[in-house]
Amino acid sequence: MRHVLLLALFSVVAGCGGSDGPELADVTGTVTLDGKPLARASIRFVPEAAGGSPSYGSTTEDGEYQLLFSAEKSGAMIGRHRVEIEMLEPEFDQEGKIVGEKPPVLPAKYRNGTELSADVKSGSNTIPFQLSSK
Repeated sequence: MRHVLLLALFSVVAGCGGSDGPELADVTGTVTLDGKPLARASIRFVPEAAGGSPSYGSTTEDGEYQLLFSAEKSGAMIGRHRVEIEMLEPEFDQEGKIVGEKPPVLPAKYRNGTELSADVKSGSNTIPFQLSSK
């Protein structure tokens, strides 16, 4: 839930201002963990260039994601990015039990201080991530 709120806040702040902005490119892909689609994960592309703004997304049940730069703009800035992937908070029913399967714990190497990176080029980008629980 914290990531959803941060994304909403970021979208409002980033959405303020004119239509000018950095050059963006569409970014989609699939995230897998040990060969299986990783559902309910947040993904963040952080530009390595100074002053760049990150893009965010979350995975579907099929592990697919699409990045958003702001509430009005999809995509990510052109260039090299550090990529961070974390699990979203699980959903709970009225009795406080987790709905569906318990989410996996991702190794720290995929979260803050990650070893993942990606190059975003002009046009449409499909960038998959094949993660390992080890």
